[in-house]
Amino acid sequence: MNKMSKTMSCRTFLSALMTLALVPTAWAQETLNVDLQSAISSALQHNKQLQASAVDREVYYQKVREARSGGLPQVSASLSTNTYFGDKLEFGGGSMDITATTLQATANWTFSMQQIAGVKLAKIAQRLTDQTIAQTELDVKANVTDTYYAVLVYERNIEILNSNMSDMEEIARHTENMYKYGAAERTDVDQIMVNVSTLKNSILSLQRSLESTKRLLVLQMGVPITTNIVTTQKIDDLMMAASDTASDKSLDIENNLSYQQLKLSREIGEQTVKVRKFAYIPTLTATYQYTNNLRGGSFMSFKNMGMLTLSIPIFSGFQRHSQLKQAQLDVSKTDINLALLEDNLQQNIEQYTFELQTALDAYNLQKENLDVAKRVLDNYKNKYNQGALSSLALTQANTNYLQAETSYASASLDLLMAHTKLDKLYNSFGY
Repeated sequence: MNKMSKTMSCRTFLSALMTLALVPTAWAQETLNVDLQSAISSALQHNKQLQASAVDREVYYQKVREARSGGLPQVSASLSTNTYFGDKLEFGGGSMDITATTLQATANWTFSMQQIAGVKLAKIAQRLTDQTIAQTELDVKANVTDTYYAVLVYERNIEILNSNMSDMEEIARHTENMYKYGAAERTDVDQIMVNVSTLKNSILSLQRSLESTKRLLVLQMGVPITTNIVTTQKIDDLMMAASDTASDKSLDIENNLSYQQLKLSREIGEQTVKVRKFAYIPTLTATYQYTNNLRGGSFMSFKNMGMLTLSIPIFSGFQRHSQLKQAQLDVSKTDINLALLEDNLQQNIEQYTFELQTALDAYNLQKENLDVAKRVLDNYKNKYNQGALSSLALTQANTNYLQAETSYASASLDLLMAHTKLDKLYNSFGY
C-alpha cells in the first residue's frame, strides 16, 4: 500500500468514527411539539423553584403538627435502680435494706391559650406558603408566555426573510440574464446581490437569536436541554385574540396574589398579637404519676399520685410587654403597606391599560404600513421586470418593506407582552 492510499484509508477511518460519534447525539435529541398551554404545563411541572416551594409546604404542614402536639398529653417513663453498697437503714433496734429498683411513669397535660393561638398561627403560615407557591406559578406562566411569544416572532421574521430572499435571488438571476444581453448594467446586478447578501446575514442573525430563545424556553419548561422545540401555533393566530384592549375588565383587588399575601401577613400579625396577649394568662398543668417499686424501696412510697398546677405569670422584666408592643407595631406597619399596595395596584391597572391601548394603536398602524409597503414592493417588482424601474429603486422598496415587517413584528410582541402584564396583574391566565 503506497503512502497516498494509507492517507486516504486513515481519513476514511476517522470520518467513519466521527459519523458514529454523531449518531447517538442525533438519536438522543428529542423533538417536542408544543403550544403555549403545553409549554406552561411543562414548566409548572418541572420548575425547580416550585419543587422547592412544595417542600416548604410540607415543612409548614409538619410545623402545624408540631404546634398541635404541644397541646396533647406528654407521657414519659423511667426505670431507675440505686444501691448503698450494703449499708442499711437502722431504726428501733432493727435495720432495712434500702436498695431499690423503681419503675415510674408520668403523664402531663398543659392547657394554655397561648398554645392554642400558636396552632392557629402555624396554620396561617401554611396558607401563606400556598400563596407563595401560587405567586411563583404566576411568574412562571408570565415568563414562559413571553418567551413563547418571542419564539413565534423570530420564526415569523425568518419565514418572511426566507421568502423575500427567494424573490430577490430570482430577481438577481433575472438581472444577471439582462446584463448578459446588454439590457442591464453591472451595477444593477451588484446592487441586487448586495441586497441578497444582507438578507442572508439577517437570517443567520435571527436564527441564532431564535435558537437562543428556544434554549431559554427549554430551560423554563424543564425538559432535556437537547430537546428540539417545534411550535404548533402562529403569531398571527395569537394576535387575533390580542386585538382586544381588555377595557371591559376591572381589577378585583382581592384576586391579586400580592394583595392576598399581604393580607395573610396581616392576619399572621394579628394572631401573633393574640399569642403575646395570652402570655399574661395563667397556665394549667395536670400531672399523673405512677410508681412501682420492683425491688426494695421505701415503705412511704405511693403507687399513684395526681397534681394540678396553676402557673400565674406576674413579672418578666417587661419582656412580654415589649414582645406584645412589637407585634402590634408590625400589624400597624402591614396596614400601611396594604393601603400603599392598593394605591400601587390602582396605578398599575391604569398604566398597564394605557400601555396596552398604546401597543394596540401601534400594532394597527404598523399593520397598515406593512400592507402599504407590500403593495409598493409588489408594484416595483413588476415594473423592474418590465425594465421600467432601476435596481436602486427596487432595492430601496425592498428595504422599506423589510423595515415595515420588523416594525410590525416588534409591535406584535409589544402588544402580546402588554397583555401578559395585565393577565398577571388580574391573575387571569386562562391556563
